[in-house]
Amino acid sequence: MLTINSLLVPEAPWRPCGADRKKVLVTARSMSEVVAGFTHDVHAVRVVFAVDAHRTSVQPELDRLGAKAVLVMASASQKAVAGALTAAMPGGRAQPLAFSRSRSVVGQISRAYEVAAREEADCMVAIGSGAVIHAARQAALRAELPLIALPTSYAGAEFVSPSGTPPLSPGRSEPAADMSPAASRVVIYDPALTVGLPDHVTARSAMRALAYGVDVLCTPDASPVAAMMAEEGIRQIADGMPDAILHPHGLVGRSRTQYGGYLTASSLAVTPPGPHRALCEAVERVCGLRHADVRPVLLPHLLAATRVKRPLALARVAEALGCNDAVQGITELAHEVGAARSLRELGMGLDGLDAALEALRRDETAARDAELEPEVLTLVVENAYHGRTPVGP
Repeated sequence: MLTINSLLVPEAPWRPCGADRKKVLVTARSMSEVVAGFTHDVHAVRVVFAVDAHRTSVQPELDRLGAKAVLVMASASQKAVAGALTAAMPGGRAQPLAFSRSRSVVGQISRAYEVAAREEADCMVAIGSGAVIHAARQAALRAELPLIALPTSYAGAEFVSPSGTPPLSPGRSEPAADMSPAASRVVIYDPALTVGLPDHVTARSAMRALAYGVDVLCTPDASPVAAMMAEEGIRQIADGMPDAILHPHGLVGRSRTQYGGYLTASSLAVTPPGPHRALCEAVERVCGLRHADVRPVLLPHLLAATRVKRPLALARVAEALGCNDAVQGITELAHEVGAARSLRELGMGLDGLDAALEALRRDETAARDAELEPEVLTLVVENAYHGRTPVGP
């Protein structure tokens, strides 16, 4: 008799057929083929994706939410779009509010809350990059209002992460529950809103979105659902980003890149931090540069340093990129789209490099969380600073 998972199955001398044959085959398969257990968070975010959706979908979504008095926060580059939206809203109860990077974000959040309270707004609409949407989200949470977000860039886990917070942080295995009215969120992705982005912004934003997907694939605790979304997101971005830059007014590459950005951000939002993300965040802290700029520059160097530890993850990244080597594929893609490839290009000086290296040498937590020796960690940063060819162990 053959024992499988506490079941006794006869070593059949006969050749079963029909239903009997299926029963034996199913019972006798190795338990190693059973889908591994996993946990996957699903957040209540409604996503609308369509070309020209900023004209065709905002009002229906406001109607669905029952919104009558709306506060529209937009970046300076989206002033015309915000004006057209407010003009098109019936009843004249739409209030525009400009967002400026030159002013304090905290102050602008407070101002948005005060205007929403004064105008008795029952919904907020945000049009712009991650900074604009994050500010509007915080104001909406404070005022307990639903939010409709219209991203104009490609990266932004804040679009789809719970409560508008960054993706899961260390020490948190799951997002905090948000049962306030502001939990009702809509994200309207319209590739037409990304037309006009400068090439360097397109490259920076899209490479950051791609890095999100790599983060997920390099996280051991990522669910298979999140990993599948991340892999497809990388594939869409790698295919669409060069086309978006080659055809500035075309929508094919932009739509694929924005779709890929949604997939990688969504997968990151439900994935607890792994060693790869911990290392990125540790380096970002000591570099004194914008988070959005640093991670894509670090990415190939980090992958090169950890390729021995995560061969399967790198194989999935390479497959999504359509190449044989993940490190080389990311390096060549960054070169093709003109993305920064060194920390020096981002404005980091030698003094900043020395300070960053010294901070990393003292930070035992960073090396431990990243599962790398301190000298390897400092070599990663030094190579990234100079833009050298990524090298691994």
